[in-house]
Amino acid sequence: MGQPLSKRSMPRTPQPGDHIYCKRKGGLYDHHGIYVGDDMVIHLQGAAKKLGPLPACHKCGDKRVVNGEIAKVCIDCFRDGETPQIYDYGVSLLEFDIRKRGTCSLRHSKPPHEVISAATDFLKRDGFGAYNMFGNNCEDFAVYCKTGSAGSHQILGRMQNATFVAAAAAGPAGLLVGAAAVAAYGISKEINDAKRRN
Repeated sequence: MGQPLSKRSMPRTPQPGDHIYCKRKGGLYDHHGIYVGDDMVIHLQGAAKKLGPLPACHKCGDKRVVNGEIAKVCIDCFRDGETPQIYDYGVSLLEFDIRKRGTCSLRHSKPPHEVISAATDFLKRDGFGAYNMFGNNCEDFAVYCKTGSAGSHQILGRMQNATFVAAAAAGPAGLLVGAAAVAAYGISKEINDAKRRN
């Protein structure tokens, strides 16, 4: 008899309201969005490099050359050849600590219909704000739709790693500078969340 498979070893098909993500640049970072059903994903697009004319997708019309807007694209354009993963919500502190940053959250998710409604509302009014890798990115968008509060654990994890490296290199001064940067990042998220609610 074999060992039972964990939920992480059994990939599942995204369900409407799921926060999904896919590797980009060989795993350098992950791109995030909200699966809304019918093979469609709503996401915040960052800067796209147009290397030549790209044909429009026959499913969704996405040319993937627009920067910094909320877009609804088919899952094939979103995944860009990668396998979509599902971002987990309500994980334990232990699981959060051992997993790669930007793949899970301690916070619990809203019900799927509320998540889809939030993503669709941002799509209609393009009101999430301009894309910024550190302050307003695709993970911030997806986490906000799921919880009502933006957060990019992927970026925050990298900032925390840089803080530890700076502390090792520069001692207490490096630790203080890194801690101040992480605190400023958190404050900026709270300010942006307040603007979205108003």
